[in-house]
Order: sequence, then C-alpha cells, then structure tokens
Amino acid sequence: MTATAPPTAPAPPLDSAPSGVRWATEPFVMGTPEQFAKLRRWLDAVHYTERELCEKAGAPSLAELKSLEAGRTALAQPVDAQSLLVLLFLDGAHIPWDTVRSVLSADELANLTDLGLLQPAVSNADNCVGTVSLFPVENIYVVSDRLSRMEVVGGPGIPPDLVYSPLTKETRRFVRMMPRLKCESYLELCAGTGIAALLAAKQFAGRAVSADITERSTRFARFNGALNALPNFEAVQGDMYAPVEGQTFDIISAHPPYVPAESTAMVFRDGGEDGEQITRRVLAGVAEHLNPGGMLYIDCMMTERVGEPLERRVRRMLGPEEEDFDVLVFRSGMVDARTYVADRLVSGRSTPDEVIRQNALFKRLGIEQLVAATTLIQRRSSQRPVVTRHRTTGSETSAEDLLWLLRFLTGLRVWGQADARRILDSRPRTLPRTELRQRWQLGEDGWSHRSSSIATSEPFAVEAPCPAWFPRFLEQCDGKRTVGEHLARLRADGSLSDTTTDEDFMQFMRELADVPFIELDDFPLPRPAR
Repeated sequence: MTATAPPTAPAPPLDSAPSGVRWATEPFVMGTPEQFAKLRRWLDAVHYTERELCEKAGAPSLAELKSLEAGRTALAQPVDAQSLLVLLFLDGAHIPWDTVRSVLSADELANLTDLGLLQPAVSNADNCVGTVSLFPVENIYVVSDRLSRMEVVGGPGIPPDLVYSPLTKETRRFVRMMPRLKCESYLELCAGTGIAALLAAKQFAGRAVSADITERSTRFARFNGALNALPNFEAVQGDMYAPVEGQTFDIISAHPPYVPAESTAMVFRDGGEDGEQITRRVLAGVAEHLNPGGMLYIDCMMTERVGEPLERRVRRMLGPEEEDFDVLVFRSGMVDARTYVADRLVSGRSTPDEVIRQNALFKRLGIEQLVAATTLIQRRSSQRPVVTRHRTTGSETSAEDLLWLLRFLTGLRVWGQADARRILDSRPRTLPRTELRQRWQLGEDGWSHRSSSIATSEPFAVEAPCPAWFPRFLEQCDGKRTVGEHLARLRADGSLSDTTTDEDFMQFMRELADVPFIELDDFPLPRPAR
C-alpha cells in the first residue's frame, strides 16, 4: 500500500546574526522558592492560562495567537494584568512604566522585577520591557527567548545561543506528539527550555532530566524547573549524552537542530551539512542509555535518499545493536531537495555560492527530499523479531495513535498460531473516514471505469487500489459479524475463490488493521471507530 504525504515543507527557523551581536541584559534572576510560589499563584489568579488566553483571543493554541500587527484585537490594551502580561511577555511590547504601575500593585511589580523579568527598555528607560517570553503551556509556565523584539546590542540579528521558543509550530508538534507513558526516568536531549522534560516531571515521570550543550539554555531550563516547583526535574549542561554518562532512562526524547548548514551559526538550528549530524549522534547513543522496553522519541527534519528508505537508514544509525530496536518513522510533510535549496536562495537565507555547494552535496549524498519526521524507537525487552515501518500522519494524528501502532505491530510479533486464529472470531469495524475513490475516463462509447482505490487520512494517510468487492465488504464491517462470517459470505457469493485459505484471509485482515482501515477486537484504537 502506498502512502501519500501532504505537500507541505518543514519551515526552517530563524536565520543567524552577524558575529558580535549579544544580549543587552540578563534574562532573569534565580529567585527563592517563596518568590516563585508567589508568581505562580498570581499568574493563576489573573487567568494567565493557555485555555483562557486562547478562548479570549479566539486562537486554537498560543502558537497561533496573532500579534497586534497581525490584527489581534483581544488583549490589545493593558486594561488588566492578563492583557499586560500578553503585551509584555508574548508581544515583547514596550509599555510606559506609569501604565504598568497603574495595572499592577506595588507587590506584584516588585515580584516581577526582583526576579529580573521586567526591566527598563534599552532604547528608552521610561518604558518597561519583558526580558524573556513567559507563557503557559498546558499546566506549567515556561520562559524562553522571544522570536522578535529581542533586546540585543552589537547590531541587528540574533545571538547564537538563542533559547528557542516552544510556541513555534515545529516545537508545538514535538510536544503534542511526545509519548506520555508513566516512567521512572526521562531524558530530553537538545532540550533548550526543557519543555518535554518539564511536562514529563509534572505529569508522568518519577525523574526528568533536561540536557543541552549551551549554558544559556541550561540556565533557562533550571529557571523553568524552579518556576514550576518540580523537585524531580534536573537541568544539566554538556554535549549530547556526556552529562548523563553511565545513566539509563525509560524514555529519551529529542527535538534536535536539523537545518542543513555548512557551519554552526545558530546552536538551536544548524544540523550539519545534511541536517542530520545531531540526529545521528542522538541515535548512536541510544543503545548505551535506553533501558530494555524503553522508548526514544525524535521529531525533526530528515532526508530521503536514493537506494534506501528513511526508516532503514534510521535503523542503521542505531549502530551494532540495531536488531534490539523497533523503528517506526512517521512522515508529516516533505519537500523536494532542489526546491528547498531554491527557496532558501529566494528568501535570502542562502547565497548563490552556498546554493551551488548545497546542491552538489545533496547530489553526492543522493538526497531527493527533506522530510518532517517523527520517529519512535523501542528497545525490545524479550527475544522477538523487531519491527521496521513507516507511515504518513494525518491532520489529527495523536501521540496515542503512534503508540497504538507500535503496540499493534509488536503485539503481532509474539502471536502464535492459536493467537492468530482469534482474528476469525474478531468483529472488525471500518474506520469512519475511509473513502472510496474511483477514476472514470470518457471515451467514444461513454464513461468507462478505470480504477478504484480506498483511502483514509486518520489516524494515518494511506491510499491503496482495491478489487470490486472490497468497498461493499468494508461497508459491512460494522462490528456485528465476525471475520469468519465475512469470509464465509465472500466465498459463497464468489468474491473469493475456494482456494483462499483461512490463513490467507487472516493475513489480509491483519494488513487492513495495520493501515488501519479496520479495527480488530484485540487492538482497539485510541478513539472509537464509530
């Protein structure tokens, strides 16, 4: 069956700054537990929560929250503390100190300034400016650098140690798709703010560690841990796995730098000449640091190359112990390699000389496409055959869908003959968004049918050719008849020949459930099929 990918390209992040650009002020002061507790209580009291901000602004998430320049009308004036916080910490607006004092009490203002979150603007000390971006994500608060209106000196641009915002589309997808399984130990690599480890520590992990190579990101992550009062959270600094040498974890996650670049001008972004340099290092260290039964989750951009599918290359990156791991790669968008390079030239992100060198590199490496890829890797805990698969995600694919497919595929690997025959007693249900697509061609004698296919977009996007009897069969998979009963009917009406064995049909049903077009009793989907 051939999956069709949505025609969207991963959007490359911000470009680098000229050398010499640096931050104008310190971002914050590491406060006391009492100061952090006071700030959390106040943020809750003024309704500075993700749900309430999105409802007021009519945005599906903070990542889609418009700026004032883009036409946002709600939260446009600092008439209350909630609006003021949006202007200062999300918009990066410069607000007169008199206005700030008219909205905040002396105690509230003192708490924010004592923590170094509000300072006089560099350009005009009569104005107040937020030193960082401070915002709610689910049930935690996070600080990061803003993506605009940054307080820098030494020229326009961005310092190389920018702490990237979790409110971008790419990072929000990383957070949305991250597996949230109860575990004892969690590690986030290339962590930046530590967003995944923070959520893990708050929601499901006994201990969560955030690791990043830059001092500034580590400092931000430690501030975030203290801001959310998470004693089971730790932020460490070092290159890749170096700061956790000798330790193993139940879940490891990474949203690594992935933009192809000749040199590392921006730490959060640049991933080597082919964009996969950091990703390869994440994968190479998994065997040493992942517990049996544990899981690695990566979301980044990778490349499709001539001669070997991406999921097979990912497996090879795991090193000598690759046969200990299941590998599932989920594509969410792709762009032709030459188009990607041309777009960077047109947008001014690459010079003509850089484009020539990058095209030559892509040709030498056989890179045909750049793919937005979410990868799940599981270390097996018993001696069973491992799984290697790829899928294309739909617009509503969830983390639970990824985990379901992993459970389904690995579960079948340990089935014996008796287990397999249980499929005959299962009552299959066709997923509700399944589509029948037909192609007709007009000729001299009128319309003639050329082909039929079945397609679905949720939980994964797939389209496959189908025989004439198949649409009616899927319509009748309503959970009322068993697989055995369906098989008997198809034999009786001549849709299937008498030579089709029970085992043949059971294998066919497993393939339909693998897509999935249907749901089987032993492997219910995260969401009901009806």
